[in-house]
Amino acid sequence: MAKRTSLRSAIAVAAGVALALLAVHGDVLRATAGGAAETQHASLAAKAMLSWYYLPPYGLLARYAEPLGGATQTVDLWGYSWALAGLEDAAALPGGERLLPLLRLLADNLEAYWDGDAALPGYAPTVYPGPGALKYYDDNAWAGLDLVAAFEMTGDMTYLARAERVFRYLESGWDPAGGGIYWNEAHLTRNTASTAPTAELAAWLYMATRKKSYLSWAERLFAWESRQLVNRSTGQVYGNIDTDRNISSTDWTYNQGSVIGAAVRLYRATHRASYLQAAQRTAGFVRAQLVRPDGTLLPPAEFGGVLADDLRLLYDVTHDPGIARLVAVNARAAWTRARNPQDLIGDDWQGPPPTTAGLPLLTQTGAVRLLAADAAVKASVAGPLGFLHRPPVTPAG
Repeated sequence: MAKRTSLRSAIAVAAGVALALLAVHGDVLRATAGGAAETQHASLAAKAMLSWYYLPPYGLLARYAEPLGGATQTVDLWGYSWALAGLEDAAALPGGERLLPLLRLLADNLEAYWDGDAALPGYAPTVYPGPGALKYYDDNAWAGLDLVAAFEMTGDMTYLARAERVFRYLESGWDPAGGGIYWNEAHLTRNTASTAPTAELAAWLYMATRKKSYLSWAERLFAWESRQLVNRSTGQVYGNIDTDRNISSTDWTYNQGSVIGAAVRLYRATHRASYLQAAQRTAGFVRAQLVRPDGTLLPPAEFGGVLADDLRLLYDVTHDPGIARLVAVNARAAWTRARNPQDLIGDDWQGPPPTTAGLPLLTQTGAVRLLAADAAVKASVAGPLGFLHRPPVTPAG
């Protein structure tokens, strides 16, 4: 209990500091929005996300903009993590270093979700979790990716240490009999959403630390995912496999993106062409099957934002003009057809614009990530790990 009280106090202090930042964050983001139109759009979407969802009393984020009745709710870990990822993407753009204080604030306050009293400590779905909170491995993988990104962009080793701590929790989700990472601690399904992001996290941790155990994990995880939940001919990525070995054939865009991201990170780490080919095969499936006649991706927007992020990573390696066009068409549609006067963007990038009241944070995270991906492709700013601001870090042994 003392730990939780101390954490609440620390976050309250951080929230107080953030009030000063947020008092001027409109000016900060307007300054960031100079230059290319695509960078302006990403910056303004990030500004809207902070303006409508940040909760100054807590230093956390709300689930909805202008909730329809009832008290304001803090968003679950899933939404918080994807919002942090969107802010990191916006901060990686030219001029985005002005966002680094806010990025650090949100990365620090991720600790409100940490369940340090559990037998297996990890991030819980809700803030200040009580005893016995059921944790999700996919949520933890997304949080781990956020933390490595925060480390890459700030050079703060605290974030890298926390990412490694998350990975120790994720290892406990591996099924020793059949392989794959379970979706949650109930151990009923092994999912792409938990396995592929964990593979990506392992590959990224290897690149940051040069610890060979992370590369071994990344290769093992990706091999299982490829055998069990990817169609080797078409590149289609499936959802999960249950205890009776039934496979869900849903082809959500974020699952396709997660496999692309893991494959690209592994290609970066090993230079093996097979990983790049796997990423290109799945990207080909996306273009053939998940894009509508007008060029827009199937909703929901939050899933499309993950895919756009990962397609950007693939573009960094291949400079494939088809990927650039796909991202650009969706960014243009989102900005011109699905954006309301508050710069909040709807769940379907075909439109129409959303109503502000009750709009989920998750929906806006997808738009921020899409628009930032488009701006990064246009500006060719992404570095070797997908971020502009990569500090010189001495790898660990």
